[in-house]
Amino acid sequence: MPTTFSSRSPRLALLAAAALLALQAQAQTAEPAATAASEPEAATLPAIKASGRVETATSPVSGYTARRSATATRTDTPLNEIPQSISVISAEQIRDQNAQTMQEVLRYTPGVNADVYGLDNRGDWFELRGGSQGSTLLDGLRRPLTNWYGVVRDEPYAFERVEVLRGPASVMAGQNGPGGVVNLVSKRPQPEAGNEVSVQLGNHEHQQVAADLNGSFGDDGRLAWRLLALHRDSGTQVEYADIERTLFAPSIDWKLTPDTRLWVYAQYQKDESGSTEGFFPLEGTLYDGPNGKIPVERFVSEPGWDTYGGHRWRFGWELEHELAPGWTLSQRLRRDVVEGKHRSLYANYWEGYLEDGRSLNRTWYASDDSGGITNADLFVTGKLATGSVQHTLLAGVDTMRQRADRLYWTGSATALDVYTPTYGQWTPPTLTRANADPTYTGSSGTDQWGVVLQDQMKIGARWVLTGSIRHDRTKTLAEGSEDLKVNATSRSVGAVYLADGGVSPYLSYAESFEPQGASETGSAFQPLRGKQLEAGLKWQPATLPLTASAAMFRLKESGRVEDGDTPGTTRQLGDVEVRGTELELRADLAAWQLIAAWTRTRSEDTETGARLANVPENTGSLWAVHRLDAYGLPRVRAGFGVRHIGPAWDGYDTLRTAPVTVMDAMLGWDIQRWAFALNVTNLADKTYFAACLARGDCWYGTQRELVMTASYRW
Repeated sequence: MPTTFSSRSPRLALLAAAALLALQAQAQTAEPAATAASEPEAATLPAIKASGRVETATSPVSGYTARRSATATRTDTPLNEIPQSISVISAEQIRDQNAQTMQEVLRYTPGVNADVYGLDNRGDWFELRGGSQGSTLLDGLRRPLTNWYGVVRDEPYAFERVEVLRGPASVMAGQNGPGGVVNLVSKRPQPEAGNEVSVQLGNHEHQQVAADLNGSFGDDGRLAWRLLALHRDSGTQVEYADIERTLFAPSIDWKLTPDTRLWVYAQYQKDESGSTEGFFPLEGTLYDGPNGKIPVERFVSEPGWDTYGGHRWRFGWELEHELAPGWTLSQRLRRDVVEGKHRSLYANYWEGYLEDGRSLNRTWYASDDSGGITNADLFVTGKLATGSVQHTLLAGVDTMRQRADRLYWTGSATALDVYTPTYGQWTPPTLTRANADPTYTGSSGTDQWGVVLQDQMKIGARWVLTGSIRHDRTKTLAEGSEDLKVNATSRSVGAVYLADGGVSPYLSYAESFEPQGASETGSAFQPLRGKQLEAGLKWQPATLPLTASAAMFRLKESGRVEDGDTPGTTRQLGDVEVRGTELELRADLAAWQLIAAWTRTRSEDTETGARLANVPENTGSLWAVHRLDAYGLPRVRAGFGVRHIGPAWDGYDTLRTAPVTVMDAMLGWDIQRWAFALNVTNLADKTYFAACLARGDCWYGTQRELVMTASYRW
């Protein structure tokens, strides 16, 4: 039988706790003796210097262990003073694992189901606590709210760190799903950083060239610049579904005065690919079809007509000005414009096979999408003292305006033999605005503005209390229907106790809201609302490059919208309850770099008692990189990872997606200015299913990928 964690959960929790206690004992042994008077001061982490730099919430991370973040509070805060569960994925981890999609970046993160639909390249499909898609931010501002298929996926090479804040986060993110947010922190100009040019080759005819260049104008270093460029041309495990990407991202960081700094950036990205999704029925995937299993590599659309992708332009700035010692005014603005299109065919999984037992009917569909989003905010942060209480205050406003237009066409197509296909038997349609499907064609938009107040209170050297409140007004616009307006007030409160040895127990409460639009009949859904209580323990020893955390949470939400019983329909659930436990360990030791994560989730539709759709009961992962100097192999590193995804259900407790365990590996060699690496994901080339849905289709997981990288750095 496949290995699962369910029967060993208490044992795993005890082993994890024992490991934390052992590591804490090692840290305390290494610490110099301290007097009773000095111990409280040591409870707060000092600034960590890495390669001559002091770590900040936006700076590079040395290794895998970050110490600070601004995602949860909008202020540069030590992680052990944040009363919420948060993970920081560094650029070094992304590079070591050769993660080339956001799904791959998040695979070793607790509380995240990173491969919801397997290889489906129409978006980055990941879910946070309890199956919520949450929201993705870029440098704290909302990414484009994509309009169906006008998606240009995020390129991990562009980010310094990826931060996952779990649980309701509307106080910081505005309208947001209750599962949390993923904040992408861009690479910024680094005058002391080096330069890199790299080339990649891999299976599926994978080819990539990338460059990351830094520099400054003048001798004083006041004006620094950075340029990121990348081009990728690759196949996939699906025939005819090639992927091509071009990225160009310049930025400058300008110290206008000793008190004023301006960061200006731009980005152009173009994606073009074939469609990897097939919408294959249960018979032929999960179960044997009339002629066995449908091959994983099967392309169900039409070569030459099928295409997916678009381009995105981005421009923005961030301005910071020190008003007085301890008081800062910050203003940010970003404009994103996206245009995309999709031409594809999918299998009519609900109809089953034709009489020949080999062919499936198909449906063709096409979409032209365009959209733009403008984000802006204005905040004042300041520090003041009232007696023994040190306050970090935050007050400000943010706003978002998003508009999108869509043309959509669909119709019946010819059948395809999915075992030995013959393409070219179908004539592509003529697409005009006049013959577009009126049900899904039109304009839409979202307007939002919010007011935020927050106080982070440090009482003496032991307690940190955080209280935040936000009020939002949102308006959702859709062509042919009334505007949907939602006013919402969100709150969050939390307390952290800073104990000796870097141990920080905490307790928090947080809320979220998210408008849900309207059903296919035009009736408005109620907003999705979430409320969560979380208790946890963090450990960040001052003398070890190590972070560990344990969290237990209970999340209640109401108003979730899911697929209905028949294709093209949706339903809104009543109350949903999600309970879970999450453990995470990150370490940069003398010869080892480690990441370990474990998640146990219990989800329930309180009206029906059924488990939520596609939420694994347990997930676990371990990634370790070992330096082989002691074995006579200087500057050689070997990495190995294992990912376990437990069983998941279909939302009705009738269809079960089996658990799977997948292995990854890495081998690296650094010699002078050169760095070479070999990465293999799904080492055993295991065939598995990422999801099997109640509506009647299954989605294959990603099979083995092998990539070799050569980098030159100076």
